[in-house]
Amino acid sequence: MQQYPGHNKGVHVYIQMESLGFQGEHTGSVLCVDVSEEVIVSGGENGDLCLWNLEGKLLNKYREEGTDCTSVLLSLVKKDVVYAAFNDVLKVFNRGDMSTPTDTFTYNSDEINQIAVDEKEKYLAASDDAGEIRVIDLTEKKLFKTLKNKHTNICSSVCFRPLKPWELFTGGLDSKVIHWDFSRHKCLNMFDMNELNNPFETPDSYMVSPPFVHHLAASPNGKYLVAALENGLIAVFDSTRKHLRELFSLHTHTQGVSQVHFLSDDKFVSGGNDCCIALWDLSKSQDHPDLVLPANAHAANGTSNGISSAPDPLETKNQTMTDVCLITKIEHTGKINWMKPFHQEQWKIIIADESNKLSIKAIDV
Repeated sequence: MQQYPGHNKGVHVYIQMESLGFQGEHTGSVLCVDVSEEVIVSGGENGDLCLWNLEGKLLNKYREEGTDCTSVLLSLVKKDVVYAAFNDVLKVFNRGDMSTPTDTFTYNSDEINQIAVDEKEKYLAASDDAGEIRVIDLTEKKLFKTLKNKHTNICSSVCFRPLKPWELFTGGLDSKVIHWDFSRHKCLNMFDMNELNNPFETPDSYMVSPPFVHHLAASPNGKYLVAALENGLIAVFDSTRKHLRELFSLHTHTQGVSQVHFLSDDKFVSGGNDCCIALWDLSKSQDHPDLVLPANAHAANGTSNGISSAPDPLETKNQTMTDVCLITKIEHTGKINWMKPFHQEQWKIIIADESNKLSIKAIDV
């Protein structure tokens, strides 16, 4: 058992690294992972798709030669179903026999980056390198909608909006977060991360890297949407209203943020290329209602030749929110490709990094 000091007011989290199991099956880096109450599924380079029990024993394996497995998903409605993306192809498996897929969908025109399903698991969305999102009707086994002509670069992430059955969010390497009504192929709102909550303008700051959107996560109650950005920031949005509203940005990662996942309605974890995992509690932000700023607060403050005449209220807000919401930072051994929190007696995180094996960290939240 290792103890790492928390980075927030002396809070400590105890982390136990579980390295047993998950050995010898992936032939390259593990790129993606998902977990349910019973099993873990992982996808990786060289087309490896592995199914494990929670102790790390291999249960089943499939390999698609000549490609990578870039996104995986365990069905929560149909307990035996596994979804996996190989290049531009989506395959569906029965986890009891993964020798041959039960269904294959070839609707995407470029490599799939993430797959997601809605709450009833009627629809599956697949975002791809062409900047498009294919929404598949899983009941009818056919293409339902193609969302395109909004992202101008790779669409890296997609998630359905909780409690709003016809809405989803996407993020891309055009630094855009887009809110869709996918039933009507309608863009409801679009946010450019270059224009939002990025007051850190010094050369050694978070602005050195562009704010590409690598990953999105929505809280289970639909209150929050968080976006993991390449510039090390996490953009936090209020998702309680019809349209998204930007709240603030969090900044503890020193390199790009690759993953964000909610543990509960308020707590979430983030992981990044700085080999760190951060645990956040957004409920603590409500202790500072005085920091609620108008949308144009940063612009209204004004600068002259890049020199501000007064402390930027937006930067002050972001720093304060980071200080109060950050519970702890956890060191990992490598850059994080994918991770997923799950609860098994206590909270744990299954982690896929640049190595060829998975690891689990147990945390006391």
